[in-house]
Amino acid sequence: MAAAEPATTTTTTGMGFLGLLSFRRTATAVASFDPAQDGAELAVLDALQAHVADRLAALSSFCPAGAVLSLGFLSKLLDAVVTSDAAFREALLAVGAAAVSRHPADRLAADLLDRAVRALDVLNAVSLALASLRGSHRAALAAADCLLLLPAGNGGKPHRAHFARARRAISRLFPAAAAAPPSTPCSSRAARALSFSVSSKNWSSSSSSTGGAGRHVAAALPMPQGLTAAPGAGCGLGLALYTMSSVLAFAMWALTAAVPCPASASAAPLAPPKQAQWAAPMALLQDRIVEESRKKDNNNNNNNSKKGSSSSSSSSSSGLLAEMQAVERAARELNSLLEEIAEEEEDDGDDEPAAVGEDRAADVVERAEALAGACRALEDGLAPLERQVRAVFHRVVASRGEVVRCIEQSARSTAAGPASAGAPAPPQHHSF
Repeated sequence: MAAAEPATTTTTTGMGFLGLLSFRRTATAVASFDPAQDGAELAVLDALQAHVADRLAALSSFCPAGAVLSLGFLSKLLDAVVTSDAAFREALLAVGAAAVSRHPADRLAADLLDRAVRALDVLNAVSLALASLRGSHRAALAAADCLLLLPAGNGGKPHRAHFARARRAISRLFPAAAAAPPSTPCSSRAARALSFSVSSKNWSSSSSSTGGAGRHVAAALPMPQGLTAAPGAGCGLGLALYTMSSVLAFAMWALTAAVPCPASASAAPLAPPKQAQWAAPMALLQDRIVEESRKKDNNNNNNNSKKGSSSSSSSSSSGLLAEMQAVERAARELNSLLEEIAEEEEDDGDDEPAAVGEDRAADVVERAEALAGACRALEDGLAPLERQVRAVFHRVVASRGEVVRCIEQSARSTAAGPASAGAPAPPQHHSF
């Protein structure tokens, strides 16, 4: 009876946590399991998995079928990153700094630190992309205002001069279709890459000040290695580190897919392991984003094949952001109508500016109003998203600093142990 008690305790401890997460109980996993973790610590670690799973599931049900990457979706995604980071830091404090130096948590902690630096680069690139969206918004709004805010002396009807100004404004919305190569887009904005007042040589944000660097940043953000490749990573702090690293990588990939960075959603991160609680909703979101990117590529190819390279609105420079796609779609429809009117007037051979007919003018005003409405929807959500990107930047910096502090504290404790054991006893000073 006495010999059977240790086996019963080991089985209950191992299966209580590993069985809950449906992980296969291997000898390596059991050996790496920290027996000092009590039920409260394991509850905090499991709460992180449940929290991430719930937030990703809410994101899966939030986005409508037609538009995945909207401003509202990105706002909820960044909020999920912040709340998941809060749950991760709570788990880190519950386990203790000493657990970070144990294998495999030490390797996964180093991976998270590296991924955090790359995420800061992505956030800088996304900030620049959001700033460039404001330029696109101004160009589209100027095109609509040319046709809606007409002088009273013209009888309230647009003529060819207004159409020409509107077409010039729309051409600025699609710089990729210009004859000149896009060598230095938004150079003034690129000069002020958003470092958010964080000065550290570890942040390579200066390399992301141009759009081309964003592609390399996103390409350097693969998902962490699977749990099967990290013995014991399914236990304790290792799984928490892996979870936070995966959430961070997925969020950065989704951001670069949404905003018009050159780092678009060309390839999804590796699928998360099926054993994780949050694997199914994350894989579902990945599939939906990839499918939306594929549909957009097919639409662009169809437009190019139908219109050819002569149309300035046939190519799109934006990402998958739903509101920006609505602006571009309304701008294309307006530009197509203006081109038809211009061709009709060229056939007439009239060199004098003339007003268009009532029906044509009504069509122009209707499409200009649709473009103005799309611009308002973009403007309403753009500023809050920029603030959230800044907040996530600061959050990643703080979380990375917390992990570094735990690693340094664990290293000091490890170094102080042997030194204190081998040091001679201090002399006894007696006062009489």
